[in-house]
Amino acid sequence: MSQCPHCMTDNPLGALSCQSCGLRMMSWGTMLATGETATTATQPRPLVTVRVVRADGGPEAAFGLKKDEALVGSAGDILLMDDPFVARAQARLYFQGGALMVEDVGAANGVFARLRGESWLTPGNEVRCGRQRLVLEPMAKACEPPTWGSPDPGYRARLVQMLEGGRRGDAFVLREGENLVGREVGDITFPGDGFVSGRHAVVSVSADLVKIRDAGSSNGTFLRLGAPMQINHGDHLLIGRHLLKLDLVPPA
Repeated sequence: MSQCPHCMTDNPLGALSCQSCGLRMMSWGTMLATGETATTATQPRPLVTVRVVRADGGPEAAFGLKKDEALVGSAGDILLMDDPFVARAQARLYFQGGALMVEDVGAANGVFARLRGESWLTPGNEVRCGRQRLVLEPMAKACEPPTWGSPDPGYRARLVQMLEGGRRGDAFVLREGENLVGREVGDITFPGDGFVSGRHAVVSVSADLVKIRDAGSSNGTFLRLGAPMQINHGDHLLIGRHLLKLDLVPPA
C-alpha cells in the first residue's frame, strides 16, 4: 500500500492519484514501506488535442497536451481568454494510467460535460442547455396544517433557472413521466434562447428518480462534473462560454 501524504489514505501500490482526495501521487513519489520509490510500467497514452470550438464556425484554437497534466483556465496551460465566467484555473486534464481524465478544480462556474446517453440526476445536479443553467431541486414537503394553494398533482422535483450573477430565475416543476425541454415547444421552454433547439432534452421522472437525455439538439445537453471523469475521443466540455472538443488518437 502507498499512503497519501496529504490525507493519509492508503492507496494501492503504484496508484497515480489518491482515491480519497485526488492528489497526484506520482508527483510526490509513490513510496514503498521500505522507503523506496515504486516503479510501474508506463501505459501507452493517446495523443491529445484540445480544440476550442467557435460558435461562429471560425478557425479553432488547438492545444496539444504534451505533459502529464494541464490546467484549463484564463491563466492555465490551455488558455480560455476574454470570458468573465472562466477562472484562472477551472479544470485539470491529467493521465491516470493510459486514460485521460478531467476534473473540476473548484471554480464557481464549474465544468460541464456533454451527455452521450442517459444520465441520472440527483438534487443539486446542474444542467446546461443552450445559455440556460438549471439546477435540480426536490420539492418541499407539504406543511401542516395544509396551506391553501393551486392543486398539486404530486410533483417531486423541479428545475430552477440560475441567472448571471447567481440570482435565481424561473422554477419549472417536473411531472411524472417525460418533460420536454425546448425553445418554443415543450413543458419547459426558452423562446428567447437561440442556442436551445426546438426539441432539446427530455427529463424523465419516475417516483423519486430523475434522469435526463439529449433529444437530438444541435448544441448538446451538458451535465456539471461532480467527480473526475474519463475522457473519450470526441467528448465535449463547456467551461464558461467556451466549448472544448477533445480528440484522442491512439499511440502508434
